[in-house]
Parts: sequence; structure tokens; C-alpha cells
Amino acid sequence: MKILKILGLYALIFFATGISADLNAQSNCYVIVPLSQNVIDGSAIPPGSIICVEAGNRDYLLIRNMTGNLGSPIIIKNFNGAVVIQTTHYYGIKLSNCSNVVLSGSGVAGIHYGFNITGVSNGVGITIDDLSTHTEVNHVKISNTKFSGIIAKTDPSCTNFSATREKFTMYDLKINNCYLHDIGDEGFYIGSSKYTGQYLPSCDTTVLPHLIEGVYIHDNIIERTGWDGLQVSSSSKNCFVHNNRISFDSQRETQDQMSGIIIGGGSQCDCYNNIVLDGKGDGIDYFGSGNQKIYNNLIVRPGKSFQPANPNLMKHGIYIGNAVDQMMTSLQLVHNTIVAPKSTGIRFVNAGSMQNKIYNNIITEPGSFGTMGESAYFLHNLASSQYEFSHNLLNNSIEVNQFINYQSDNYELKPGSPAVNAAKPGIIVFDLNNNPRPHNLLPDIGAFESQDPFASTEELGTNKIDINAFPNPSSGIVYLILPDGKAQKFQFHLTDVNGLMLLNGQLMTESENKYQKLDLSALKPGIYFLKLFDNVTYSTHKIILTH
Repeated sequence: MKILKILGLYALIFFATGISADLNAQSNCYVIVPLSQNVIDGSAIPPGSIICVEAGNRDYLLIRNMTGNLGSPIIIKNFNGAVVIQTTHYYGIKLSNCSNVVLSGSGVAGIHYGFNITGVSNGVGITIDDLSTHTEVNHVKISNTKFSGIIAKTDPSCTNFSATREKFTMYDLKINNCYLHDIGDEGFYIGSSKYTGQYLPSCDTTVLPHLIEGVYIHDNIIERTGWDGLQVSSSSKNCFVHNNRISFDSQRETQDQMSGIIIGGGSQCDCYNNIVLDGKGDGIDYFGSGNQKIYNNLIVRPGKSFQPANPNLMKHGIYIGNAVDQMMTSLQLVHNTIVAPKSTGIRFVNAGSMQNKIYNNIITEPGSFGTMGESAYFLHNLASSQYEFSHNLLNNSIEVNQFINYQSDNYELKPGSPAVNAAKPGIIVFDLNNNPRPHNLLPDIGAFESQDPFASTEELGTNKIDINAFPNPSSGIVYLILPDGKAQKFQFHLTDVNGLMLLNGQLMTESENKYQKLDLSALKPGIYFLKLFDNVTYSTHKIILTH
């Protein structure tokens, strides 16, 4: 298990790196694009070629008709320095009718953003359209756009129906290691937000826009957007939004355009390891369908600065709305840390969902606690059969959580935090920092797994209760001597030495019967860890099986 976790982390690092190492190793330019040239036509450029864009200040750049192969894309990189674009055009860079193309600003060592779009007064920073597919954008900086930072979709029109759902699918869109700031509308606008139908008024026709299969958006920084920070819609398969940092979203305060991250209609996206800070909108909005996970996200003060004198204009840490296509949804909201949302921590209104799991989240200081009480942590319209809600740390005082330094927005955990070793195990095996989870016996609640060597169950101390287990070592049957007194219900978890949960369930104590038996004879000989706990107390044991 330990080896698998380490390999998983290396895989994550490799995936985030993308093609940068290969790109830096390639120095042969098939063609060098001079500053005077605004259009690159790839009709005659073979797959695997490297197109070098001369550094310096230039107007817009149109890249069209590029066709690489899956194993040998056409790479467009900066050359001899950074390419700086400032334009009054409708876009800074456009990928038109391109397939298997990589636009990368990592062409020169020491320059992190080799393409720098400093202003687009009449349009968007980068648009990926005209039936483009299998494209990647990395190491690009975009700022001061009138509309979105990056748009990736092809809209059907009355003169061209080639982008309707039955005729076209976009595949494998990758955007990573980009920095966007001061964007007029959305930072990223990925896929059509009109999943259930797009009306074309000039021909009085409604069509279904195309889908995207394969969306990989990670390791981007987005600051100060007018509307949503990052929007993904119509992304029906293999969609992953992770390791992005978004701050100060929704500055124009346009209703229905206010979130740090929004997963829109028709999307099935896992959303994890993101940081959303000080936006005016919800931290994460989810309107997708399918069985998806939202985990390891840190969301701080969402909506807090949006009309603070008006509590009726609510904003939430995570908002789960109905899927626009009314398809069945089942979500896992686990290991998120939500700090001081304007209204509620989690607002869940998808009444058509089932088997939702809300585990291991920290929600602290929700703004509506004074009027809503406990509902300010988890406000929903679900029947009890539709969800499980457990192992969450909920409080209205940030000090209780024992974060390392919340005044400096460091929400990692001190060893003595009540979140340490208190989570439901076996759900997520890494944390927001990509550290392995659990670090010790059991995982921690929230987005961070404390890596302090003293962050063990024994450090909690104050709520530990005395429950004896005998015989130990055992040949398979273990008896627990539980506290006598009034009836009390305990949860129990049994894990192996790698933290893998093997058994879980409930035990009920009674004053006249304080002995409980656990039959572990089906397990192999070895060392196991047993934890019994309720909302305020716990007991842990190392069990040795010898049979």
C-alpha cells in the first residue's frame, strides 16, 4: 500500500509536468515566425514539427489548420525570449481547426510564461474553436481582457451546423500552468453552458452543442475575474479540475455568474486540490451529473465581500444544484476545508440525487449561523435516505480547529487539532499538498493531513476513554470491556498497518452487558489497529493476531 501511494504521487507530479521536459529537449524549429507575421497556417506542416514564435511585442496570433498526430503533436513555442501580445483585436491567440497541437510558453529556460497576453481590448485572451480538438495550452499569462481569459468550444451557427452534438466531439483538452489576472468575464470558459439546447434566433432553431471528452485543467492561477473564475460545462467524460488557485472571482457582482469554480450542465468532473480565496461568489458550484467527487479543496471567505450588509443575498462554500438534464447524480463531498463563508458551508438542493456522501469536511464560522444555527453548516432539501453525513468538524469558532496560522491563511493542522486522526478512513489517499493520507493511524478531517511526527491519536488526550481489549495477542476472538453506565453507541474501525480499513460498524454498550466480542478469525496473522469513537470520545488499540 505504501508503494502504491508513492507511485501515485509520482504519477501526479509527472502528469502535472506534461510535455515540458520533452519540449525543452527539442531545439529544432521547423519554421520561425517573425514579429511581422500574425497568421500561422499549418496546412503543409507535418506532425511532430516545432513552430518557433519569435520573441518580442506583436499583435494577435491566428494559428489555423494544424494537424498533428496523437503521438507526435505539432508544438508551438516561444523562441529567444517571451512573446508579448497586446491587441485591439477580438482575441490574443486563436487556435482554429487544429488537432493534436500544443501551445507552450516553456520554450526558453528561465521564462515561466513564454506567451504573455497583456491586453485584449475587444475580446478574449485565447480561443480554441472552429472544431479544434486534442489541444494543450501551458505556460501562458493572460491579463486585461474585455471578455474571458480562455475559451474552448465551437458554437453551432445558422450557417454552420458542423459543431452540433451528433457531428462533433472535442477530445482531450489540457490547460495547465497558466496565470490569468484582471479578466473581464470568466477566467476559463470551457465547453458550452447550453448543454440542454442552444437556440439560434436567426434561423429559429434549437440545436445541441458538442461535448468534450477529456478535460484536464490543473496548476493554474486565476486572479480578479469579473465573472466565474473557472467554468466547465458539457464535459461528459474524463474531466478533472485540480490544483488550481483562484482568488477574487466575480468582481462585477453579476448574479448567476458568481463562483470560483463552476461545473456546469452535462459535466462529470472530479474537482479536487483547488484553493479558492476571497471571491464574491460561491466557492464551488456544481450542476453536473454522474458519480463525481469534490475533495481536498480549501475555500476561504467565499462571498464574504459580496454586499455584506444584505444577508438575503446568500453565498456558500459549496453549492450543489440540480443537474440541468435532470439526470441522477451521486456526489462525494469529502476532505474539504471551508472557512467563513458569507452564508452556509454546504448548500445542497439537488433533490434528484442519491447516495450522496458528505464526510471529513471542516466547516467553520458560516455567516448564517446566528440565524440558522446548525443548518448553516449543511443546508439541504434531501431525505435522510439520500445522503450520509458524518465525521465532519463543524464549529463557529475558528480557533477550535487549531490551524497552524489562520491569520496568515495557513489552514494546515497542528498536532493537537481535533481534526487529527478523526476522519472516516479509506476514502482519499492524499491531501491538498499531495502528502499521503493517512500520515499516522487514521486520516485527518479537512483538506490537509498533518505531517507532524507527533500528530498521533495519543496527542489528543483530553477525550480519550478507557476501553480494554483482551486477549491481546489473540488467536481471532477479541473481547472489549466497554464503559458501564447508560447505553452508548460507538463506531469502530479496524485498519491494517497501511491504514486500509478492513472492518467498520457500530457497538452498543449497556449497563448490564459491558462486554462485546469481535470475531477477527477471518483475518491473516499480523498487526491491526482498532479505533472506537463517538462524537466526543475515542479509544485506540493495537491488535496482534497470531492464528
